Amino acid sequence: MAVSGSAIGTTTGSDPAPNPELHTRAIYRNLLLRGLAPDEAANLTAFMAGIAVGDTHWTLAQINQLLFLREMNRNGHFVEPTTDQPEPHLH
Repeated sequence: MAVSGSAIGTTTGSDPAPNPELHTRAIYRNLLLRGLAPDEAANLTAFMAGIAVGDTHWTLAQINQLLFLREMNRNGHFVEPTTDQPEPHLH
């Protein structure tokens, strides 16, 4: 289970490859300390995690939630049941 502050993601197109050791909360705080506005720090953190930014304005909570869901998907938690296996019967 991914936790807030961890980053596991996938990229598409020309997005940067995500760093599996990326800690979003620490990066966000560091960017704030260097003078970025909260929305700028969040968007740059999202970009560094391999999330497309474009016109979207991310928050740190949204970034961590998306990365958590991506990890769950990567681990097969959202796989549809196959028709090869019968559904369990409840008696």
